[in-house]
Amino acid sequence: MDMRAGTETALARVVAVFGIARPHHAYCFANRRANRMKVLVHDGIGV
Repeated sequence: MDMRAGTETALARVVAVFGIARPHHAYCFANRRANRMKVLVHDGIGV
């Protein structure tokens, strides 16, 4: 995933892959080199 992407893009990726962003779950994204990680946490209300 492009690490410059914002939360809306990350959420769209989660919905595209899993169909829904489940509340109280965390989704981890890594860049190609796997030396950086972005964590998206859905709290049930927003991102």
